[in-house]
Amino acid sequence: MEQIKLRVQGYTINVYHQPGETGEKLMLLHGGGLDNAMLSWSEVIRLMGSRYEIYAVDMLGYGLSDKPDITYTVPLYVDLFDEVVKQLGIERMSLAGISLGGGVSIGFAVRNPQTVEKLILVDSLGLSERMRFHKLSRWLVYSKLYTKMYEQMCKSKRLVKWSIAASLIGDKEKISDEMVTEVFTLAQSETGFRAFNSLQQYEMGPDRITTDLTSHLCELSMPVLLVNGERDAAVPLKSAIAASKVIRRCQLHIMKGCKHVPQMERPEEFVQVLKTFLQQKGREPADQLLK
Repeated sequence: MEQIKLRVQGYTINVYHQPGETGEKLMLLHGGGLDNAMLSWSEVIRLMGSRYEIYAVDMLGYGLSDKPDITYTVPLYVDLFDEVVKQLGIERMSLAGISLGGGVSIGFAVRNPQTVEKLILVDSLGLSERMRFHKLSRWLVYSKLYTKMYEQMCKSKRLVKWSIAASLIGDKEKISDEMVTEVFTLAQSETGFRAFNSLQQYEMGPDRITTDLTSHLCELSMPVLLVNGERDAAVPLKSAIAASKVIRRCQLHIMKGCKHVPQMERPEEFVQVLKTFLQQKGREPADQLLK
């Protein structure tokens, strides 16, 4: 897989690119925290095979892209991604985003409906106006306790594994030593958590999320697939169900027992659902529920 380095608004953005056998393009956006393109999507890319031309972006502040000390916001990420797509010369694509990447995908798809053929949102930011326990969560991201909790986690692979099991992956058997080591290594970077903490502080408004994406869900005109972990605490299933009733051409797939990163926990199931959705033709029922 090749790496493409782009200069976007003065920053270097890294994009992984895998050629495909057809002209069909699939773009992938990762989540926040200690995520990056390969951590979120490497297994999915492998299982997708060679049909699709795949791009996976390290968003600003993550992976091999620049990590400036700035205020990170959803609108900033949408603007940067818009320029990435233009520089790559992509006129038509399917777009998938997990968590933060899902929120960026919503913003981009609303702005560029002619570019997004199909939209896949995985445990996505932007399906509700408020975070769970919003006021408490807002207090936490501004507190010194949050920083201390992160610093403690960085010291121990055991704590990293505990954190993954607590919030990201429902089946502990799916948490490999390789996954723990990769996340632990990412945590050692001085800039590893800065972008996400900055975004949290900006987007966690006093009463609701600063960048309101929920009001735009009804504007999504392309077919949309919502994938949500049944046990996700960050994006509760009820939020995905409610969003599926607002989005006009929406299908919902619930991944039983999964938490916040179902595409990593059960990539085979995720890829099967994704391929089925991408290969569907015509207009699907507005609220079709996939098994």
